[in-house]
Amino acid sequence: MRPPEVDLDLGMLAYLTEGPTLTGRLREKPSDFVVDEVLEGVRASVSLREGFGASQGRYVLLAAVRIGKDTLSMASIISKHYKDVRYSGLKDKRSVAFQYFTARGAEREIRGRGFLVKPVGRRRLPLRRGENDGNWFYVRIRGVSEVNLPPKFPNFFSYQRFGVKRPYNHEIGRALVRREFKEAVEMIKQQGHLGEAGPNLQSIVSAIGKGLTRLYVHSYQSYLFNILLSKRLEEGLTLREGDYVLKEGWILTHPEEGDLLLPIPGGFTRTLGGWLEATLNSLLREEGVKLRDFLFKEVPDVSGFGDFRRALEVPRGLKVFKVEDGFILSFFLSSGAYATSLLREVLKPQDPLSQGFL
Repeated sequence: MRPPEVDLDLGMLAYLTEGPTLTGRLREKPSDFVVDEVLEGVRASVSLREGFGASQGRYVLLAAVRIGKDTLSMASIISKHYKDVRYSGLKDKRSVAFQYFTARGAEREIRGRGFLVKPVGRRRLPLRRGENDGNWFYVRIRGVSEVNLPPKFPNFFSYQRFGVKRPYNHEIGRALVRREFKEAVEMIKQQGHLGEAGPNLQSIVSAIGKGLTRLYVHSYQSYLFNILLSKRLEEGLTLREGDYVLKEGWILTHPEEGDLLLPIPGGFTRTLGGWLEATLNSLLREEGVKLRDFLFKEVPDVSGFGDFRRALEVPRGLKVFKVEDGFILSFFLSSGAYATSLLREVLKPQDPLSQGFL
């Protein structure tokens, strides 16, 4: 089955399972998509009611609930009352989201239209990206009479990573990595994030900040990962020479058995031959980049160093409830996994935008 054009644009070229295209709809209401972040085994929704438990340190641990606001918007609101606001993951705007933040300052509660932020404990260190355990999701799918839920699904970086239309975030990231700064500036302007900036990295970072610049670079890395995963789905998931695996928390190499890992290509990525090295090298040649291009000596903080990511993800605690005009799914995903990647495998949507995936 051929995925829709937007999937192809984002490197999601294949599915793991066979099945029909379903016209189910997501997010007709914010309450149709609820995400509840888990940190050290405690859900943010529980912390809002009961606190986080015994804790100490210079950083205030905050739990927030918000409707119709993304993580960056919430961080901006919190930064008006606290300093050094950090979070461990991005959450969808079109959702009801419970999430943790850390910050420095006097403990205070913040309320506003559609959001509540409460101090629930303290930490010695600020939150780091990806530090959370993962997220519980409660998702309503409308307009379907049956759903087939796979035990595993391709761990793609999903639509939210890239934006909803061109210029996609990864296209800007590609231009930055290629040092095509003039082209990058023009695309950033089209997204509405940039006034005036010269055709060099320092000027771009000065205009839009390190965080957004780094997001573009990371989005390009995510696109390359998606391409690698798509090619591996098409050619088979059986472990082979040169593969990396995750086994009991350790990254090992074949012939060790474990969960297949694929690289998120970056400046520190190394391969050991076999299918992975040949495929990655071919992809980089097609893209006109080298791994060292992801390292920016002039602004190291926006570099893409590289990492590993599981090829397949397993939804845990999965429950399905039949309701009027559809189903409600409840499941847990590890940090960094996207609920919409699971739902893509379930529905195989032909129009992700109109079906509520973005």
